[in-house]
Amino acid sequence: MNLSHVVLILAAVPLAACNRAPPSAAAGASVIEFAATDLVSAELRQMAATVQLSGTLRPWREATVKAKVAGELLALTVREGDAVKQGQIVGRIDATDYRARLAGNEADVAAAQAALGVAEKNQTTQASLLAKNFISPNAYDTTVGNRDAAKARLDAARAAADVGRKALVDTTLVAPMDGVVSARIVQAGERVPVDGRIVTISDITRLELAASVPPAEAARLAVGSEIALGVEGLEGVRISGRIERINPAAAPGSRSIELYAVIDNREGRLRGGLFAQGQAAAGAAQERIAVPASALREEGGVQVLYVLAGDKLQRRQVRTAIAQAGWVAIEEGLAAGEQVVRYNLGPLKDGSTAKVKPPAAPVAVPPAPAS
Repeated sequence: MNLSHVVLILAAVPLAACNRAPPSAAAGASVIEFAATDLVSAELRQMAATVQLSGTLRPWREATVKAKVAGELLALTVREGDAVKQGQIVGRIDATDYRARLAGNEADVAAAQAALGVAEKNQTTQASLLAKNFISPNAYDTTVGNRDAAKARLDAARAAADVGRKALVDTTLVAPMDGVVSARIVQAGERVPVDGRIVTISDITRLELAASVPPAEAARLAVGSEIALGVEGLEGVRISGRIERINPAAAPGSRSIELYAVIDNREGRLRGGLFAQGQAAAGAAQERIAVPASALREEGGVQVLYVLAGDKLQRRQVRTAIAQAGWVAIEEGLAAGEQVVRYNLGPLKDGSTAKVKPPAAPVAVPPAPAS
C-alpha cells in the first residue's frame, strides 16, 4: 500500500518519518485523509479457539532390516529413496557356510533315522524272546531304552536341521513392509554381525507429529481434534490432520503433555524430519468480531487498533483471542462494523481529525480520430 493514499496536512510541524513514504503536508488544520483501501470493517467470522502446536514430522511406521545371521553382505539391491514392497528381496548374505552346515545337519538326521530303525528292530526281536522266557525283563528294558535314546537323537538331529534350514533362509534379506528406504547403513562387501542394521524402511503414507503442550492447553484438546499445520521449507502449503493419541502422564521436569497427531501423506508431498507448526481446534467454532492481523499494533506493551469514528481517529486498546488465516478475533474494545486502519501507516495520533478520500474520477479518453 503506497502512503500517497494518506495525506497529512499540518500547520507548521512536518510528520515524523514512518515505515512508508511520508505524506504531503500543507497549511491549515491537521487532517488525515485515508484512501478507502486503507480502512477495513470489523466483521463477524466463524472462528474456533485453538492451541498452538509445533514439532517434527516422523514416519508413522518405520522398520530396520537387520541381519539374522552373521556373514559377508554379498549384495544390497536398494538405495535411499527406493520404494519397496513387503517381502521384496533387498540384499543377500554369503550362504556358503550355512549350506554346508545344513548338509551336515541333514546327514545327522539320516544317520539318526537309521539308528532308530536298528533299535526298533532289536526291540521287536527282544520282545519275541521275552514272550518265550528266553531273556529276562531287565534285558528287554535295555532294548526299549536304546530305542527311546535313538528316537531322541533323531528328534535332536531334525531340530538342528530346522535351525540350519532357517539360517540358510535368513541369508536372504527381505523388506518387512511397504515403504521407502530412508537409510542404507552398510555396503556390499562388509561383514555384518547378528542383529547388524542393514537398511531402514519408512512408511510415509501417514506421518505423525509429536508435540508437547502445557497441561492447561492439553485439557482443552481431545482425541479426534482437527489440526492445521504449516511446514518449514514448504511456503504456502497447509496440511491438515487430527489428534490420534494423548499421553495420560506429564513429562518429568517440564510437566508438559505429549500428544500425537496423524497427517495423511498419500500424495507424498511431505518427508519425515521436517519441522511443522500450527494450531489444533479446541472446541466448536463461534461467531467472533475479527480484523485482519495487519491492523494490530503493539504500543507500550499493549495491542491497539486505530478506529475511524465519525471524523475522529481513536486509539483503542483491545484484547485479542484467536488468530486464524490472517484474521484476529477481538474479544474486547471493538464492535462489529467499525472502521479500522488496515495497515501500519506510521505514527498516528489519537483524536486526530480524519476523513476518507473520495475515489478519483475516471479520466475521459477522447475517441480516436476517424481514419
